[in-house]
Amino acid sequence: MSDFIVGSPVRDEDFWFRTDFVEDLWESLVKHNVLLLAPRRIGKTSVMYRLLDYPRDGWLVIHMNVEDLETPDDFFIALVAAINEHQPDYLRVIRSAAKGFLKGILDRIEKVEAWELKVQLRKAEASTESWRDRIEELLERVLQSDNHVLFIIDELPDMLNSIMRRQPEEYEGFLHWFRKMRDRSLRGKVRWVVGGSVNLIAALDQQGKIKLINDLKVESLAPFTPEEVREYVTTMFNEKGVPFDETTLPRIGELLGAPIPLFLQMLTQEVFRLWRRHPEMTITADTVTEVFNKALLGEMARDKLQHYRARIPLYYPPEEREAALYLLNKLSLSVEGIAPATLFSLYRKVEGKKTLRREGTALNQDYQSLLMHLRSDFYIEETRSGTYDFASLLLKTWWKKYYGFENGGD
Repeated sequence: MSDFIVGSPVRDEDFWFRTDFVEDLWESLVKHNVLLLAPRRIGKTSVMYRLLDYPRDGWLVIHMNVEDLETPDDFFIALVAAINEHQPDYLRVIRSAAKGFLKGILDRIEKVEAWELKVQLRKAEASTESWRDRIEELLERVLQSDNHVLFIIDELPDMLNSIMRRQPEEYEGFLHWFRKMRDRSLRGKVRWVVGGSVNLIAALDQQGKIKLINDLKVESLAPFTPEEVREYVTTMFNEKGVPFDETTLPRIGELLGAPIPLFLQMLTQEVFRLWRRHPEMTITADTVTEVFNKALLGEMARDKLQHYRARIPLYYPPEEREAALYLLNKLSLSVEGIAPATLFSLYRKVEGKKTLRREGTALNQDYQSLLMHLRSDFYIEETRSGTYDFASLLLKTWWKKYYGFENGGD
């Protein structure tokens, strides 16, 4: 029987609908390194853990979440720690073949507890060794080991943003090094899956550095389909003995729109909890609406939805943050989205308030770049009628409730 998994990566029997996608990833990794693109909460990390938990025969899989790393030195330390965590026997093989500085580090940490590993690695660092020397020596041993090794690097854009803030002089050097290392890996048995919830392509394209990631094969993870939503809800309710009528599934689809798995799981769980308190009831569309308004639009989900707004000031270009928030505010107030020409007029309105205004081709190019950010980050989509609207009806409803009128609704 499946469990409700809300907010955490799903594993084993709780992993729904992505099996074929994972198989496609393994096929892509035969000849490519992969850029796994997905907005936050779509299930990217669950897919990465699936690669880790169920590797193809002969593959050693090493997973790293680099969201909180701030320097290339941090990356080296995290890389050693991740190999030790996921493939400790393999780290001992690397140690046996290591020489010089790397051997000294691995000898020093061989007998420490896992929780102490990163501390000891920092103590073992030598000021005469650059981050590039340390990582290259380690990965050189990996490339020479004749093992099929898959490195999974989750949330790389967050780390790159931190490097740019903390050590801007190292930012481009790290990107060049990582591109070079991926190229070398393709000639051997090492592969990389790089993932992030922030649009890496759009960010590097805006910086003129798109060539440093255009070697990666892009694999995009989509939201659940309407059919998958119906299967998920039906299975969860039937397994737990929850009676529901024919109006229930259409209302769930109507309220969530393109469903972020987290919120599908949360809504389904809260409906189940309500039924458990009142087992005599049959779930209806009205029941779903009541739970949606009280739980998902209330305080229970506010911290998770708030993330979507809070990340724009953190990850969007400074000159586009005001416009991004303004356009989303206006879209949240719309009934069926906003026509492209009208949306561009709203963008120009924000630009017109600035002392140094962009105009003409430059303004249009930056507008198109912002739309690409918003679309790839799952804020908006182009509808069948040709307008732009929120991709998630839940996010749109929440955004309207809390932020739609912050500009006076003008």
